[in-house]
Amino acid sequence: MRALIEQGTIPARQVGRQWLIDQSSAHRPAASRPLANRMRANLLAILSGDAPEGLSTSERARLRRYRNELMHSPDPDRILGAWIREEAPLKLQVAARDLADLAADERIVKSGFSDPRAEIAAAGQLEARVAKDDAAAIRREYLLRPSERPNVLLHLTDEKPPSPLPLGLLLVDLAHHDGVRERSRVAELLRKVDD
Repeated sequence: MRALIEQGTIPARQVGRQWLIDQSSAHRPAASRPLANRMRANLLAILSGDAPEGLSTSERARLRRYRNELMHSPDPDRILGAWIREEAPLKLQVAARDLADLAADERIVKSGFSDPRAEIAAAGQLEARVAKDDAAAIRREYLLRPSERPNVLLHLTDEKPPSPLPLGLLLVDLAHHDGVRERSRVAELLRKVDD
């Protein structure tokens, strides 16, 4: 249980020596096992409107099945979250007066609830992706500190993603949230992909 808490899989907070798990954010067991790296990359590509690359005929058929399963599932957020696992974002706090400057910083790319396509009002909060090489400088420049009550969620990536963020990555970030509004947007955005 402790490992799941430290990975960010189960939201919890420490009070003294005890860990308290918020029952309102019920732990949702994985719907499936994670996809292999190549299949993951190609699923993200087709969800983002790009063509799959380097797949055999049987892999293309499997990818179509994955896409169809996702599109027709009543819980696509749960399936996508299981297929594409990522490290939990850094939970940070920034001074309210610096939030707009951080959001405008060219080294970050808005994601999750901060991406305009999510259509989620999250005043006073920011969710973004940043290259691992830029993370330390951004944390130092904006005095970002770890927090149990964060107003900034930073997803670390090997390199800076394109802006706007590919739709597949936006869907993944929304799918990993515990909130109903974020998870429900996965299904709504997938319906737009299917049109």
